[in-house]
Amino acid sequence: MDNPRSDEHSSCLVDRHFVQANAQTPIQLMGDIAVGVLTEWAETNRGHVMALRIVDEDEKKIWEMEAQLEVGRPPGAKPGQHFRQLLTVRGPFAIPDRGAYKIVLELDGKPQDPPFRLWVEDMPT
Repeated sequence: MDNPRSDEHSSCLVDRHFVQANAQTPIQLMGDIAVGVLTEWAETNRGHVMALRIVDEDEKKIWEMEAQLEVGRPPGAKPGQHFRQLLTVRGPFAIPDRGAYKIVLELDGKPQDPPFRLWVEDMPT
């Protein structure tokens, strides 16, 4: 299924998270995950499955959540209109160690591009 989908106008997002050199593991990633989902008219009023995962560079799952998503048509909606949903998942998230990770969004079992890439590394001296 192509829709609902994450916003196709986004670009590949990257972030670095610095930790103290003596930081204990697992590292508590102090942040939230925000997701925007654009749903087309024909995909409203039916259930969809949304999954979020944090995976390491070997695609090993670090954290995961799954939720049901259903978008209705509000009063006054125009036929063919798209509807954007904004969702936030509150952190912190336990990251096993320093390294490269990505946050992957799936809608109805299909990965959405691009993933959000992040690196956890020691603070520069």
